[in-house]
Amino acid sequence: MKLAFISDIHANLPALTAALKDIEQQQPDDIYCLGDLVNFAGWDNDVIELIRKLDITCIQGNHDEGIGYHRHDFPFSYSNEAQKHFGHLSIQRVNKIISEEHRRYLSELPFMMQLEFRFPFHHVRLAMVHGSVSTNNEYVQKDTPDEYLLEMMDSINADILLMGHTHIPYHKAIFCEEENRKIYRHVINVGSVGKSKNGSTDASYCIVQIHNSTDLSTPESVQVQFRHVPYDTQQVIEKIKAEGLPNAYDDYLKSTEQ
Repeated sequence: MKLAFISDIHANLPALTAALKDIEQQQPDDIYCLGDLVNFAGWDNDVIELIRKLDITCIQGNHDEGIGYHRHDFPFSYSNEAQKHFGHLSIQRVNKIISEEHRRYLSELPFMMQLEFRFPFHHVRLAMVHGSVSTNNEYVQKDTPDEYLLEMMDSINADILLMGHTHIPYHKAIFCEEENRKIYRHVINVGSVGKSKNGSTDASYCIVQIHNSTDLSTPESVQVQFRHVPYDTQQVIEKIKAEGLPNAYDDYLKSTEQ
């Protein structure tokens, strides 16, 4: 199985369109979205319409939850007070323009999704969350202790844990023992399509391949590839301006070192 995982689109339609075009070329068996469809770039309704039109299975991010339940404030990350002010104005704007059908869609998205791949002599269990297994607001970074990551996976009986929320892609293969078996469990942050924080403005997403030979006995048995796709960031800057939002992210969208 070849699976594509996207996350943290944040209403960035040009980035999503570019990522989906690249995904089509990779020919995955399925596409999953780990949340945060809305709130930032201005194409909130358009992004939801496209995700639904393509029947992409999606879980709920913290921004989806906030807008879905018509909250006027909710936790999010920002680098300075100007970005914080932008975020609050954006929440107000999205709450005004989001269609009720799309708000209902966001409110009904699941918090977590799990898949199980059963092969003749073994099985692989995969879980998808936005932030962590307990909350969509938790930032699970690459330097999070392995013991805590394994504890999270134990709590939901997962061999592979996929997350978004930090906007920074990474893959960790963690050695452990399970029922007298020496195996590697995998923690993967799939990155961000619409608001990357990995040192580039490119849209980023992840391809994961699981085969009948994926028995977790070696780090390489789960194949992970991160894809980085350029798109027209100037179009996003102009859209944000047209929506009446401040220019707190102009340099962020232009810079190659965020």
